[in-house]
Amino acid sequence: MAGGEKKTVQPQQAILNEEQEALLDLYLQQLDRYTEELKSSEKIQVEIEMVHLRKMISK
Repeated sequence: MAGGEKKTVQPQQAILNEEQEALLDLYLQQLDRYTEELKSSEKIQVEIEMVHLRKMISK
């Protein structure tokens, strides 16, 4: 900054209104739940594959 000028931070105006914020929060919560369910299903799939491989190896 030239000449010792200081840059001040301006407060931002809200981009979304309250209803949009609430909808966004609900969407993000739903997305979090979906992600957790996806992780759980992947773990289950890996376990199923491991059991299958163990059965093939033991034959």
